Amino acid sequence: MSDDNQKVEFEMNVPSHAVSTEIGAEALLPPSKYWVDVVRRFSKNRIAIVGFIMLLTIVILCVFAPLFTPYNPITDMNLLDQLIPPGSPGHLLGTDDLGRDIWCRLLYGGRTSVLTGLSIALLSGAIGVVLGLVAGYFGGLAETLIMRSTDIMMSFPMTVIAVAIIAALGPSQNNIIFTLAIVGWPRFTRLIRGQVLAVKNSEYIESAKVAGFKNTRIIFGHVLPNCIGPLIVQFTLAVGGAILSSATLSYLGLGANVAAPDWGMMLSQGKNYLRLAPYLTTIPGLAISVTVLSMNWIGDGLRDAFDPKMRK
Repeated sequence: MSDDNQKVEFEMNVPSHAVSTEIGAEALLPPSKYWVDVVRRFSKNRIAIVGFIMLLTIVILCVFAPLFTPYNPITDMNLLDQLIPPGSPGHLLGTDDLGRDIWCRLLYGGRTSVLTGLSIALLSGAIGVVLGLVAGYFGGLAETLIMRSTDIMMSFPMTVIAVAIIAALGPSQNNIIFTLAIVGWPRFTRLIRGQVLAVKNSEYIESAKVAGFKNTRIIFGHVLPNCIGPLIVQFTLAVGGAILSSATLSYLGLGANVAAPDWGMMLSQGKNYLRLAPYLTTIPGLAISVTVLSMNWIGDGLRDAFDPKMRK
């Protein structure tokens, strides 16, 4: 049999979905049925579904913000309407110290906060996945250097490192994304390395090597697909953590322009009116909490859905 025929026959028998090696061959499912099974088990998790509905509602409100508010979050200021309490006519959630509508700034601020969280998770995930694949698959000196760097990064409080980096680079939203991505990759690296170590000695990986496949093809074609489940769960949780961390840095004055709508900046601006208008901090604080909570519920649901041990 020729080498090309061997490769074709091998590819037809390689599992292309995440499978725990602890479960055994009886847990293997065709890719299509595997994902259907994941969706089925996720849909049975009521808390996860509630989190999904909450997050979907937030995304729709933020993306289509102009449909839900007639105001501009930056330019529509009226000093005669300062600190109007929630429930007043024309201002559902009241106004801030410059007469800007809180509901409007909350929706537009959600765009900034959620987009920032997604950007941080994507960038840190990309870095962490590549390093985790290299460390887990090749081992040796590369693994030692990468994992020791990971240990060093995780030995310091993330916020302290982020503040130090932004202090050197200057406060801006782009620098927040870059900084939190730099301090966030170790979690992805440790996760992916562990997953790679669990599958790299599997029979189908050894068969791929014997068939003459290049390392890059084995890594991205056969190793990485078996890490997708845990990776999706980690990404979901990372988005929530990134939103919370970026809001923290914005609260400290290291984020977006003070006039730009941002949940963390709204918290920072409202802290001067805690007694007079506590809603200025309560409302964006609740928005952050609900968003992060929904992401965590979704992450927990996905974790259970991807776990082969829970398949019935």
